Amino acid sequence: MDENLKQTGQKRLEAAAAELKKNNFSCSVHASSAAAAAYLQKLVGPGKKAGFGGSMTLAELKLADGIKAAGGEVITHTPGMDRDTKIKTWLKAQAADFYFASPQAITMKGELVLLDGNGNRVAACIYGPGKVFLVAGVNKLVGDMDQALWRMKNVSALANNIRLNKDNPCVKTGKCMDCSSPNRICNALVVLYKKPHSTDVEVVLVNEELGY
Repeated sequence: MDENLKQTGQKRLEAAAAELKKNNFSCSVHASSAAAAAYLQKLVGPGKKAGFGGSMTLAELKLADGIKAAGGEVITHTPGMDRDTKIKTWLKAQAADFYFASPQAITMKGELVLLDGNGNRVAACIYGPGKVFLVAGVNKLVGDMDQALWRMKNVSALANNIRLNKDNPCVKTGKCMDCSSPNRICNALVVLYKKPHSTDVEVVLVNEELGY
């Protein structure tokens, strides 16, 4: 990355972190994905259970592998699971010591936007786990809520539809069509304006482009 852009990203992340803290979220800023992964793996430690929501950001950090290697248990659904097994896994993940996910956008006012198809991931980010970590690269930062919602629909959702081979209208048009497709993955929207009272939430910001 160009050094000037790197410094710009760092300053934007620090500004966003200050706003997130005003909204009662814990927040940490990391210069690289490797630094963020090492930080999180150390916090989880051996013998702990970590629930994972589907996230390309977490996949790029190789966080699940690191937690397993450190003696932790990772709880997440996997391809090929039947519906009943998925639901049981989602509920188990929601009751874990830690839960990991990534928002689709973070505003410079310290608001977090999360979108989900089934609702299991956004539910766990509101209430249930011992502690929630929301991990995001610098590419997730936007100016305001209008930009956050636009990014959520036209960047994150579109990329995930393509990744999951969904035959939804946005894949054909290159933009959100607010469809009624039975395969729609944009069904549950959660905005965390402030930290929920009974949930310990830490936002982990990384000065790299990560995920969608």
